[in-house]
Amino acid sequence: MIFVILIIAVLAFFICWNLIPNRLVSNLSGIFFGIITILAIVGIIANFHGHFGMTKKTTATQHSFTSINKQMDMILYQKIGKKSNDQAVIYKKDADQKKPTITKVIDTKNVIKKGANDNKLVTTKEDWVYKNNFYRMMFGLAQKETFIKRTNTFHVDKNYLVLTPQQAKEIGTKMKQQAAQMQAKQKDPQVMAAMKQQGEQYVQGKMMAEMQKNPQMTASQKEKLTKKYTNEFQQEAKNKAKQQMLQTVMQQLKINK
Repeated sequence: MIFVILIIAVLAFFICWNLIPNRLVSNLSGIFFGIITILAIVGIIANFHGHFGMTKKTTATQHSFTSINKQMDMILYQKIGKKSNDQAVIYKKDADQKKPTITKVIDTKNVIKKGANDNKLVTTKEDWVYKNNFYRMMFGLAQKETFIKRTNTFHVDKNYLVLTPQQAKEIGTKMKQQAAQMQAKQKDPQVMAAMKQQGEQYVQGKMMAEMQKNPQMTASQKEKLTKKYTNEFQQEAKNKAKQQMLQTVMQQLKINK
């Protein structure tokens, strides 16, 4: 709209100054449209260089995110440049996502805060927007509403690892080595006997508690519960071994969780 006003004002100024025979009317109308022309030009310059008629608008959104690895809870970050504090963060929005999301770094600040109870990404976005419909109508064709900057704050679950891609690769290699060593160790007859005994004690303790709750338990129910608690023990043992391996690897690589 401001360009239309400018064009009309310039044409009117030319007509009034040159084609109106009455000198008084010519001068007054010429001055009026001259002022309109100047104001339109000043308004356009102010809009382009000082965002006249606009204001900064901040919007915040949040959503959850998850690990990029199914076997290990982690997100990755990568520093951009040797002297820069900028970093890209690699994560998944949900478990079904095939390819991880990599955050932008241009006009974007990515912050990682560890120790949260769950994963939450808070995105704060700042834009130049017009104050009202009047300014939008006047300057909308001259300058569009524009993006200024974005801040992504990752509140990361306290049980998650925050690693660089290189660290993740090193951990993966070391974990495979540790797993091979542990599998070889588990084939030792003494280790197998100890694990069997621990499993029997675990299941026995669980079954005693169940029998106290239901003394009239049938043989079928006992068999079902025995199978359930055997699987439960095996899963807990596997998770415990995995955590021990991870802790060992982290110490070897001198990585703080």
